[in-house]
Amino acid sequence: MTARLRVGGAIVSLAVCVLASPASSQETQRGGREQQTREGAVERPNTLPPPPVTAYPVELLGLLATPAPRGPLTLIPSVAVSEEYNDNVFLNNNDRRSDFITGFSPALTLFVNRPSYEVSVGYAFTAEIYAEESRLSGPFNRQAFVGTGLFRATPRLTLRISDVFSFDRHANVTAQGPTGQQESWTNTFTPGMTWQMTPQSSVTVGATYTAIRFPGNGTGLDSDTYGFQTTFGYAFTPRFTGTIGYNFTYLDLERQDNGTTHNPAVGFTYFLTPTLTLAVTGGPAITEISGETTISPAGAASLTQAFRWGSVGVQYSRSVSAAGGFGGPTDSQTASATLAVLALRGFTLAFTPAYTTSDSVSSQQTTRVDVQTFSLGLSALYQIARYVAVFAGYNFLHQRTGGSSSQQADIDQNRARIGLQFGYPINFD
Repeated sequence: MTARLRVGGAIVSLAVCVLASPASSQETQRGGREQQTREGAVERPNTLPPPPVTAYPVELLGLLATPAPRGPLTLIPSVAVSEEYNDNVFLNNNDRRSDFITGFSPALTLFVNRPSYEVSVGYAFTAEIYAEESRLSGPFNRQAFVGTGLFRATPRLTLRISDVFSFDRHANVTAQGPTGQQESWTNTFTPGMTWQMTPQSSVTVGATYTAIRFPGNGTGLDSDTYGFQTTFGYAFTPRFTGTIGYNFTYLDLERQDNGTTHNPAVGFTYFLTPTLTLAVTGGPAITEISGETTISPAGAASLTQAFRWGSVGVQYSRSVSAAGGFGGPTDSQTASATLAVLALRGFTLAFTPAYTTSDSVSSQQTTRVDVQTFSLGLSALYQIARYVAVFAGYNFLHQRTGGSSSQQADIDQNRARIGLQFGYPINFD
């Protein structure tokens, strides 16, 4: 995907492992109404939104929660032991093979909280033992890194940076991720800044780079996505902000027709209530592929309700992007919902259904894409002791390819996981 969508190839969260005591989550704080300043202005302390919940693997989802407030720096080493049931290990509906998979997942997270900057970084890897398909067992079958940083350079200038890396020797399938059961890695790097020019007006500038690679044998196609986004916002009232912007995307695809997309956009953000936010943006996507120019609609809409314990939201987005291992460029649409419970007396819950369609932008493209994917993730965690948590999760995947698609990959898969995580926060005063 592009950075506007989910990170291509990111590990789908099947269980939630939060190490620190869940106080007030950063996601919840960002999801509420922005603080109002004098003269009706709206302060925007953040530049680009942090990675979505689905970009955090199970072992690092604790990065979404604020660490224990004992000191400005908190280091949390941990280890998890889990058992997973997979009813379609090779992602082949014509030859379904199930297996039980035992996982050992060491992880390390770091939180830095200072008045002028914040940093959250986490790394984890998973060693897996397959009960039946023993040749798939390995010490580093999955690896993940998630890092975010925010720096308040001045009261009016805020800088943000994020990086999400995912490696999987036996990757899952989505239209925006790997194709089939094969080794792959993805990385998305996103720097950005917001300048509050006046009490009512602000400028946001951001860039993205997403790499998708398939080093092993398989049908997946490598791709690089370069993006640039800029938005000017003006707060007409404390509740209503209008925006105008420009987005640029360049797709560099292996053995494919590269694509360039220009997307001017207008939109608004409106606080229906102090905690209910509606955001809409849209405009034409002007795409050039091998000298041919096409115009298609692009944009995004979201409705988010913030609570003290988390948030509930629905989202829709449409853009020109690379369809992971299927190639591209494609006209991709995603409708999704998110329920995040991140600060409720030691209980954590994440529910993330999503439906995605990806179709080739032009009929003249070398490789045709016609893919529909529905995924559903349900994860839960409960802290049974101060540093011990039990977690469980379920994930469903349903993918279908149309008759015009150059690659055919119809997949149905169910995965269930349960485990224990042991961690110990180390606070530095």
